[in-house]
Amino acid sequence: MKVEKHATHGLYFLSAFTYSKAINDLPEICCAAPFAQDSYNLGAERGRADFDQKLRWVLSFDYELPFGGSNYDSGNRVINRAIAGWHLGGIYTLASGFPFSPYLGFDPSNTGTQGIVRPNQLRDGNLPSGQRTPDHWFDVAAFAAPTGFAFGNAPRNGLTGPGQNVLDWSLRKEFALTESQRLEFRAEFFNALNHPNFAQPDNFIDDGPGSAGVITSIAIPMRQIQFGLKYNF
Repeated sequence: MKVEKHATHGLYFLSAFTYSKAINDLPEICCAAPFAQDSYNLGAERGRADFDQKLRWVLSFDYELPFGGSNYDSGNRVINRAIAGWHLGGIYTLASGFPFSPYLGFDPSNTGTQGIVRPNQLRDGNLPSGQRTPDHWFDVAAFAAPTGFAFGNAPRNGLTGPGQNVLDWSLRKEFALTESQRLEFRAEFFNALNHPNFAQPDNFIDDGPGSAGVITSIAIPMRQIQFGLKYNF
């Protein structure tokens, strides 16, 4: 679903909301082991795709600030030009997390499989949002290693990782030096809210307390600020 406002009165924005689900039966070669745990049971690999993101909302905008020009006259031509023409723009993204699978660091099937083996699932391993923390993102105790030389029954990509909350914004202005020469100034703020956007947790349930289910890195850098000048001639 998309809502777009064409530039009028100095304002343009585009808002897009996506509700989706992507399913496949093998992980993408780019990001995960491209082998089934049991090559004789590909049906057990059917699940959410690694790139599946259920909810995603993106708002992009550009607004020419109503200062200077016909809205303000200081009586000084240089001051009028310095005040007028500033643009505030940005992109705000809110999205749910990507899926991942619980894994074991050894092969309980004793088959020498090339795939990464999943454990047995005892209950839903996803915690309520209010109980998720970087030190305890999913219920590790909801999984156990299978016994009797068997593959685990936990579904592929049955767990959901951290979502995204990112605001990037910029302030820019173009100065007309001559008829054919222009100077553009930009101030850009990435992850301006300085919101921590966490990476996936350690999903090997046999890594033990303090490691299994723990997030140790971020997927998107914290706030970054940069300034730039561009000379066009």
